[in-house]
Amino acid sequence: MRQAVENIDGWAAATTVLPAVVVERTQNPQHGDYSVTLPLKLARSLRQPPLVIAERLAGRLELPDGFAEVAIAAPGFINLRLLPSWLRAQLVPIKEAGTQWGRSSLGHDIPVQVEFVSSNPTGPLLFSHARGAVVGDVVARVLEASRFKVQREYYVNDKGRQIRLFGESLRARILDEPVPEGGYQSEYVRDLAQELEPRAREMSSSLDPRVLAELGMEQTMTSIREDLRRLDIKHDQEFLESSLYDGRWDGETWQELRSKGRVVERDGAVWFVTGADKDEVLFKRDGEPTYFASDILYHRDKLERRGFQRSIDVWGADHQGQVGRVKQALEVLGIDPARLQVLLVQLVSVKRGAEAVRMSRRAGVGITLKEMLDEVGPDPVRYFFLLRSADAHMQFDVDLAKQQSSDNPVYYAQYAHARLANVLAFGADAGADAGVSDLERLDSEWELELMRVMLRWPDVVREAAESLEPHRLAFYTDELAAAIHRFYKNCRVVTDDRPLTAARLQLCLAARTTIGNALGLMGVSAPDRM
Repeated sequence: MRQAVENIDGWAAATTVLPAVVVERTQNPQHGDYSVTLPLKLARSLRQPPLVIAERLAGRLELPDGFAEVAIAAPGFINLRLLPSWLRAQLVPIKEAGTQWGRSSLGHDIPVQVEFVSSNPTGPLLFSHARGAVVGDVVARVLEASRFKVQREYYVNDKGRQIRLFGESLRARILDEPVPEGGYQSEYVRDLAQELEPRAREMSSSLDPRVLAELGMEQTMTSIREDLRRLDIKHDQEFLESSLYDGRWDGETWQELRSKGRVVERDGAVWFVTGADKDEVLFKRDGEPTYFASDILYHRDKLERRGFQRSIDVWGADHQGQVGRVKQALEVLGIDPARLQVLLVQLVSVKRGAEAVRMSRRAGVGITLKEMLDEVGPDPVRYFFLLRSADAHMQFDVDLAKQQSSDNPVYYAQYAHARLANVLAFGADAGADAGVSDLERLDSEWELELMRVMLRWPDVVREAAESLEPHRLAFYTDELAAAIHRFYKNCRVVTDDRPLTAARLQLCLAARTTIGNALGLMGVSAPDRM
């Protein structure tokens, strides 16, 4: 493309640097498969109409194998179309690649850590927490499919005020006393207190809140792990916040920041000097570290001591203000802040009929993940959470999630896979052979459309890995499922025309492989029967 531009009369006299050449998929298949908007960007520097530049560029392009033609469209697009024969030739490689279809070596075994969920161990996972769990898990899956070396971690907040209140709330429940101000009022704490009382009295006759908090966290984490297991989520490691303060690591960090003039004592507390209008507290007057202090130690531990090249954290949107200050502290410590990437997950509301359900752990109001899994199952939970970008608020429609109809996106996608599996089984029973076929027979608009959508799958995986946007998988799967259903409706597969049947069975095999891989990468099952 650069050579084609340089051959245009007048380009040599232009002082403008060649803009980035972006090749995009067209929104309308009638315009081809790919589109280049470079002529629009060059119009000012070349002082020529974009359409004229497009025509001159198109005449100089040398297309790789697989492209059929170049077309020009107003106001200055260069549209490229793939050869149907090239599309057909990809079907057999897709089938042969199987579960590896769409995977790449993009990551080159770079060590990456994904930290997600990390809900305080003071109660069961609420359904709203599951969104971050799914986002983090699918990000890890996509990175693994792109050959990054991924570790999944759960950061356990086992230190601080909330844990102290948790222990005091358990003690108050056992002794039938008022729950302390700011404590945990939920029925879960009452039930947990009754369950833990015999063990707690054996370990501490005075019912030490610290002992109760430890027992309560242990029991709660067991429950959290079970809920996550049902959602097909497992962490490689659980990292205790308290471990950050059990050695010299933390002392060295504060001393280094102090030597750089970034730690001062003021008003009985210890502060991090930001250099801006507002400094940040590291240690409160009672000596208790803040979340900010722990975040500095934790991320230094990950990026320096443990050697991960990237740390990807999945946080709730209410933690947005913490991102910049943690990055600033890392930079002061000599760590490239770009190595920390934070995905902010917006709130989830639940709609049941016309009713919206509020969620709050400490007030004891809301829907737990366990309750939702019991009601709708893991597949709708995972799929629905990927239907919108993580940074956008979403509403989970319980009634829709339970519907067995094309209105339900997860049912629609799974039904597409089941339809293909059924057709392939029927073809096998009829003695049809997909092994050797005349793929040139696949020339209808529905067959070619399905091929075009299928062949985008590796690009979708790569783009999701590069952008850390797992919702791209669900968007693509919706599109692929629609193409499969249109093909199924308009193209009868098993017919008396055996060469055509064999060719269409090849297409079904490739399509089933693709949608199966897409569902699998989202952690959603791909059933053969519905």
